[in-house]
Amino acid sequence: MLTSVVIPVRNAADQLLYTLFSLNLQFTDFDEYEVIVIDNASCDGLADRIERFHAHYPLQVVRFRKRMPYYYLLNTGLAKASGEVVILLSCNMIVPREFIGVHQQAHEHANELVLLGLGTRRIYSVYEPDFSPIQQQECREWLEQYPHIKRPHTHNATVPLLEESQIAGGQLFHIGLPCPDAERRQAIRQKYGPRLVHHRSPWTLFQTQHVSSLRSTFLQAGGCKELARVEMERDLAKRLWKKGCQFQFADKLTLIKQERAIRKAREQSQTRKNRRVQ
Repeated sequence: MLTSVVIPVRNAADQLLYTLFSLNLQFTDFDEYEVIVIDNASCDGLADRIERFHAHYPLQVVRFRKRMPYYYLLNTGLAKASGEVVILLSCNMIVPREFIGVHQQAHEHANELVLLGLGTRRIYSVYEPDFSPIQQQECREWLEQYPHIKRPHTHNATVPLLEESQIAGGQLFHIGLPCPDAERRQAIRQKYGPRLVHHRSPWTLFQTQHVSSLRSTFLQAGGCKELARVEMERDLAKRLWKKGCQFQFADKLTLIKQERAIRKAREQSQTRKNRRVQ
């Protein structure tokens, strides 16, 4: 069962490369999955760095010269995917070695299944000068606890902090910070179980940062509509639910979410300025 991992990305080269490296470590045979990176007009040198990255699996990169809306990126990934199973994954998610295998096994036993992300821990894999004051403090305090993680040599530039050996060794899964959203999802799992029995609106738990289903199921549901991200996710999930899909937590997996600076407000401001200039 070929699996396609679709990863949209914009200006997160360092985090993406850590994610791609973690996909090099899978227990699953490399010819059983592919990775499709959708580069949304990145301007941080991502294209050159991906070219130098040695992937053990088939790696396809789709690049847009101008920034495209998020729904369009996902639909592009679905169109390019060759796998029976499609996993939608955020560019800043480091995955465990059993990641592909867990998704494949789940869909081998159930055709109409939507497998939802559950366990997540947070780390600072990259220092970014645009971190908020809260992130700056949390990063500093976290690094003080783990002296084997590299310190940023400057606070005026983006600095990768991890060695590949630290990802390969699995130690990051033991030193991650709590993730509030994951804790809320764990509480829901404890109440309703991994299969979300009696949960009235499981589509509200659908997040494209970590979710999978059969490619045919995504396409038969109509793919992603032109909506803001959260609305788009809810809309797609509700259509999958009405189609008869069962929503289930991937409770055997814990992913590592790499902290990123929040750039949304700044990028929107820059977009408005560009529009005024035009």
